[in-house]
Amino acid sequence: MKLHNIFALSALSTALLLAGCGGDININTGNDDNGGSTPNPTPPTETPQQKAYKGFATKSTSLASVDGKEVWVLKGTLAPSTGSSTIGSGTTGGQNGAKIVLGSDVVWQLDGAVVAGGDQENSVELEIMEGVKVLGGNDAYLVVSRDSEIKAEGTESAPIVFTSVEAGIGQQGQAGQWGGLVLLGNAPVNTCPDLNDCDVAFEVGSHQYGGNQSDDSSGSLKYVRVEFGGFKINDTQEMNGISFGGVGSGTTVEYIQVHENNDDGVEFWGGNVAISNVVLTNNFDDSLDWTNGWQGSAQHVYISQKDNGSNRGIEADSNSSADAEPQSMPALANFTIEVADGENSGGDDAEGILFRKGTGAHTYNMLVKGGVDSGECLEINDDNTVVATEDGNLTMNNSLIDCVEPFKNTKADPDKGNTMTLDVEAWYKGQDGNLVGAADLDGYMPNATSRALTGGKADLANVDSRFTNANYIGAFDGTNDWTQNWTTGIHGDATPPNTELPTLTSCPVGTTSETVTAGLYKDSNITLVCAMSGNMTSDVTLLAGKNVLYKIDGGPLVVGGDNENSATLAIQAGVNLFGTDNSYIAVSRGSDIKAVGTAAKPIIMTSEQDVIQGATTSRGQWGGLVLLGNGLTNKCDDPNSCDVAFEVGDHPYGGNDNAESSGQLSYVVVKYAGFKVNDTQEMNGISFAAVGSGTQVDHIQVHANGDDGVEFWGGAVNLKYVYLSDNFDDSWDWTNGWTGKAQFVFITHEDGQANRGIEADSHKGTGDTPVSNPTLSNVTILPGVDVENASGDKGEGILLRVATAGALHNVLVQGRKGATSTTETGECLELDGTYSELVDNVNDGKLVMTHSVIDCNEPFKYSSDNTDTADAINVANWFSGQTGNQATAVNTNDGIPSAGETKLLGAGVDMSTSDSFFMSTDYIGAFDGTTDWREGWAFIEE
Repeated sequence: MKLHNIFALSALSTALLLAGCGGDININTGNDDNGGSTPNPTPPTETPQQKAYKGFATKSTSLASVDGKEVWVLKGTLAPSTGSSTIGSGTTGGQNGAKIVLGSDVVWQLDGAVVAGGDQENSVELEIMEGVKVLGGNDAYLVVSRDSEIKAEGTESAPIVFTSVEAGIGQQGQAGQWGGLVLLGNAPVNTCPDLNDCDVAFEVGSHQYGGNQSDDSSGSLKYVRVEFGGFKINDTQEMNGISFGGVGSGTTVEYIQVHENNDDGVEFWGGNVAISNVVLTNNFDDSLDWTNGWQGSAQHVYISQKDNGSNRGIEADSNSSADAEPQSMPALANFTIEVADGENSGGDDAEGILFRKGTGAHTYNMLVKGGVDSGECLEINDDNTVVATEDGNLTMNNSLIDCVEPFKNTKADPDKGNTMTLDVEAWYKGQDGNLVGAADLDGYMPNATSRALTGGKADLANVDSRFTNANYIGAFDGTNDWTQNWTTGIHGDATPPNTELPTLTSCPVGTTSETVTAGLYKDSNITLVCAMSGNMTSDVTLLAGKNVLYKIDGGPLVVGGDNENSATLAIQAGVNLFGTDNSYIAVSRGSDIKAVGTAAKPIIMTSEQDVIQGATTSRGQWGGLVLLGNGLTNKCDDPNSCDVAFEVGDHPYGGNDNAESSGQLSYVVVKYAGFKVNDTQEMNGISFAAVGSGTQVDHIQVHANGDDGVEFWGGAVNLKYVYLSDNFDDSWDWTNGWTGKAQFVFITHEDGQANRGIEADSHKGTGDTPVSNPTLSNVTILPGVDVENASGDKGEGILLRVATAGALHNVLVQGRKGATSTTETGECLELDGTYSELVDNVNDGKLVMTHSVIDCNEPFKYSSDNTDTADAINVANWFSGQTGNQATAVNTNDGIPSAGETKLLGAGVDMSTSDSFFMSTDYIGAFDGTTDWREGWAFIEE
């Protein structure tokens, strides 16, 4: 897996902490030179912390303090010591042989994968004192190996908190900012044919787990909170908040919370561990997930999902093979599951409980409550799980389902080898004490009139000795709230993020400090300019600072090698970056960019002239941003051997993986880019060359580019919230097989300085695949006037040509009005049938446009240089003959519909009903008439 630059994040942490204390903020990023040394220095006296911790940790050189405490860094494997005990008194920890104690006198930071003990050797006991805070950077997680133990026992008033660096010092915490906590044991797991010789590799890092000791102990967790974890390695490898791999019943787990994790909250792979008093909030995928033979128990579990941000409350598996032993068969009692509305960004509906893959379970006092837009609340899937219900291995009693869609039945699916069906509602209602109806809750607590208070299973301790008696349905008895004082995010205790950027004292690793001339830059706060150039073959993080600019100089900054020497360029929210006249950024195949800004702190990429005092900005003053992927492009006959040269710099792109990720662009503004090499080679603001759908692109702007705003060469990347303003050639250009999606696109032109809003191509060779076939919804284009720009191109709306297919919905093209070319837009919708495959796509229904409005003096044009296809398409008839289209005048203010404009508002098609990528809308154009999604982050020239 990729290890990201933790150093940069650590520096930011200190700054943000100090910002909260007022005054100037100073970060030591480890590059300072004191200019000399003192002759014959007096040896310093060791502090209690140095005496206690220097044997297994190092004092941070980049974080001065957090919460007023020193920061000490854990890295690599924690092993036994043969030296004398260094454990201090009071809150100071230390090490004594195999016992390592993390004291609460300091704040701890994880650097990469920190592993307690070796696998079944060099074992340690890792004790974490109450009140300790542990910070993780974007590649960090903590593993407790087999035969080692963790003793993390906080208290209600002083819980132990594992969190991200950002959240730990008051910045906005977000899912996926670090890894999580992993416990690995010697208990049975059904992926081992021989439990006496069992070594299962954990899904991240290949740490081993599994064995034949059901009562194995991995230690204890009590009053432990894990926040903002779950970094993603790829589409199948992500970190859970707390992972239990083959963990035995000798382990104690109670009063734990996982909050805002980017994958599952907790997950169990086999084992027998029991958990109780568990809070799982706002986790992205499944809140509680088990597989591979978990036979533990869980009681008093509160699950609260995030609207439009979570999947299942419980996802329960055993094994795809019915013969795998042991079968998953935990005992569950007193759950409250609040099912969210909507679906998460992965396209998964929010749902309640899914039993599948042959799992068993004995469940009691379960309360599942869904909203109006929740998915199914109880589902059973596949033949092996139906058999578990018939054998009595899967049961549910004394439970309450309160959902609009309470049940989903098991259906036969011969293609997947499933022939059995099950009426889930009948199965549920046929067992003792089960209810369907209103839960009658006040928040998550039952009201005095709720049936949940009296409908629970009595004498649970007699049913299973791991349970305590709790004869009510759900996690709460209506009186005692056991979540108080130690949890986060459910009691109105969220800390507002610190919005001030820090002051940096030196440039981050991977950049070079340049001399700053006083008065040179428009921003008088600038004291640091950090330069980058050449080939970047290791991970670099650009830190945000109110006094720093980043400079791209000396040609392209190339991130990583082509499908080798992969690297990540991480750019923090609020970074300002400029490029010189011959520079651009190219992200190679196999590498990625993580440019994640916010609405309050967008990332700005601009020209040198835009930051220098007295200089004048114009198009083409630097290159722009190029993402190169391994996706499909019809420029390659064989996608398994594909190396297309990008039009500037000959950087290769293309391959066979349309789902690949090149990283993330969020809240990124690119200005004054697009230098010209020659008449056929020019840079776009952002170029997507065979970029895959695993790349996240949202809230981006390209302003005043010297060529196209954005261009796509094949691939399947998807985009949301795109603002393209005053670009010279085509604002949005696709070719060579782009099959992605886009929603909320706003395009504006400068009169006499632009060509088309959209120019759409596919291929010139007959039968080339893939065919360009994107889907766009909610697009507004305000094209410029019908006056030639410097290249001889006039202001126009949309041109569909060169064999493209595609689907355009909810599009508004509103041209300039007037009596002459200097006052009106050129054609607003044109189809060019020079290549006959475009005509074929029209006739075959592969090129469509619905629920759209053309408001132009010259609405339509058909052009063709091919006599065989000339006038083969009447564009006006094609447009008007499709659903919801009108060529009519509408009222807008800078593209935003005026109040009561019913030709736009309420006239659109809801694309979310047919494709989960799209958000639900009912209007035509990029705006709903109320909200301008550009506010706060986009550059709008005055």
